Amino acid sequence: MSDDSSIVTLADSISDLANGIAGWLLVALGAAGFLNVTSAVFGNSGLSTNPLVMGFVLLFSLTLVTFGVFVNPRFRRRLNRRHSVDRFGTVRTVDNRVVRAEENCRERCVACDSRVEQGVVRRLREEYVVAGVPVYTDSESYNHYCRSCALSELSPEVGGTSADSAGDRDTDAEMRTGTETETETAFER
Repeated sequence: MSDDSSIVTLADSISDLANGIAGWLLVALGAAGFLNVTSAVFGNSGLSTNPLVMGFVLLFSLTLVTFGVFVNPRFRRRLNRRHSVDRFGTVRTVDNRVVRAEENCRERCVACDSRVEQGVVRRLREEYVVAGVPVYTDSESYNHYCRSCALSELSPEVGGTSADSAGDRDTDAEMRTGTETETETAFER
């Protein structure tokens, strides 16, 4: 069983590497096409100055860059983490992932300092976004919570309704991070 998962992990790594190389090559070819058209406009290239040819090269270059972005796993992950289009500047996000017993987690709970065998991993990320797309990740940290601490945080407060406690929990999370809490999603290792 362990050999199967290591083989799958190796295959995924090789696939990511191959897709990354293909994506960067497509982006480079598209950028070369843009540069060729730009130099043709200024008369420094062997490319025809015919507007139809230049338009075709521009369209083809744009297609290459677009495919390169979507093939490259790093770009895809950034696009999957996008925010609303009107977001610019620094954005803080929180992602949660369940830790299962089979993962043999060696981390300690940040709340009670016990070993985390089952529980939740919370990834805190501060990134710079342009038009909602993360361009640069400034910081990334992980907090591990054991099962009992994670359940106690997620369970409703005693004496309140579940909607009120959910609102209080969101307010508490905003106060801890200093900004609004983004949608919490599962994340890859």
